[in-house]
Amino acid sequence: MALSDWAQGAKTVLAGVLAWVVATDVLGLEQPFLAPWAAVLVVHATVYRTVSRGGQQVVATFLGVVLAWAAGALFGVGPLGMGAMLTASVVVGRVRWLGEESTTIATTGIVVLATNAIDESNLLAGRLLDTTVGVVVGLAVNLLVWPPLRDRAAWSHAHQLPHELAGVLSEMASSLGPELESSDVEGWFRRCRELDERVDEGWRLLRQAQESSRFNPRRSRPADLESMVAALHLVEQSVAETLSLARTVATSADHATAWDDSFRAEWKRLLAATADALDTGHAEGLSVVRDELRRLARELSTERLAESAWQEYGGLLVNLRNIVDVAVELARWSSEAGSTPIRRRRYLPNSRW
Repeated sequence: MALSDWAQGAKTVLAGVLAWVVATDVLGLEQPFLAPWAAVLVVHATVYRTVSRGGQQVVATFLGVVLAWAAGALFGVGPLGMGAMLTASVVVGRVRWLGEESTTIATTGIVVLATNAIDESNLLAGRLLDTTVGVVVGLAVNLLVWPPLRDRAAWSHAHQLPHELAGVLSEMASSLGPELESSDVEGWFRRCRELDERVDEGWRLLRQAQESSRFNPRRSRPADLESMVAALHLVEQSVAETLSLARTVATSADHATAWDDSFRAEWKRLLAATADALDTGHAEGLSVVRDELRRLARELSTERLAESAWQEYGGLLVNLRNIVDVAVELARWSSEAGSTPIRRRRYLPNSRW
């Protein structure tokens, strides 16, 4: 469990306790349980989400009270009134802005009707006040006690993606041989799909980091997020190229295409070199691989291979060239994170780059 998760849990506990103390000892509310309940629910991973969800929760509670009062006044507090209130809650909860708090509307209405509080205006007002106290306390705790910034988590995750891509390429290079069958490539496809999911997770963390800066007194603009957008696009492109490469190999194996031994040996070497240089962030080494790919294409463009499997050769060379081009940009991007000791400590605690 990450330190930020422990901190968020501690803040949630603190918000709940403080809301209970304020509701019972300071304001002396008759039903103070709603205050800690609301406080716990609004302490989210970002200050902006705490503000947004807090506002939604106050509005949802108000609507629940109003709907319960209206249903009770029209149909009584029996089954008919309960059914009318729940039906109205479901309909109102369909509003997009209240979607995440639709349950709050219904549960608040249930409590109001179940406790027969519709005739006691002080209880209705107290319920709104309880919720408001919890929301305000939760917001204050999340705003004043180490307000969360998520840029480090997003950056660290994105930084690991090139290493994971290098691992996939290295596995492909080590297992590519004359006896390779299309079923053997399934492991490559699986690794690529897993990496694609990791990229999606990177986008989620990036959006959370962008959101964490809103209303945050620690820093109005998290670092390096703009360049991270470009980096994630590059990784997406490289995963697509790697999948295309794997499909070309699988198709060649299905057709039992006999590869030229010199091409296989040279291409495997360049694929392994790409993986090593990407893993270490060696942009110069990747540039050398790109030059050697051009040389290999020129050397093999002979009449001897003119009738051979050039549809496979050409596809593999283009895919690997595109991967190398992306890897060069990724290496340059990642190296900027270690440009100062502070940035190295913040973003690259265990990095090899």
